[in-house]
Amino acid sequence: MNRFIRLSGLAFAFSCISFCVSCNSGSSSQSSSSSGGQGSVNMLCFTSPTLQVVRISAVFPIKTVSPTIMLEEPWSQEFRRYVGQSGNEGGINVTCSQVASKDALKDKADELRKQGHQVIETGWSYAN
Repeated sequence: MNRFIRLSGLAFAFSCISFCVSCNSGSSSQSSSSSGGQGSVNMLCFTSPTLQVVRISAVFPIKTVSPTIMLEEPWSQEFRRYVGQSGNEGGINVTCSQVASKDALKDKADELRKQGHQVIETGWSYAN
């Protein structure tokens, strides 16, 4: 019984270590790619696809900046504010995703339409 507990504890320790290593390797690659304000990535924002009408932004570039700003996503806050001009911006769910190309707008709009949504392409983009 004691041997089983020791082996279980050892297996648990190894799983924790490998989990921590994978967490650290992911964050270090993200911080190295977004440190120093070098480069840019394309983003696309849209309102919740649980609603019938989905509003979608243009694909817009953002400068890769500090991990804190990348995590806070000021562009999603601004898109939420833009969509919620009626003053109810707190109740609007917005998702922003990194995309590979400008074609992502058409691809996402087509995907949402196939799911039965009415898609409004706003043309909005974040001003860095």
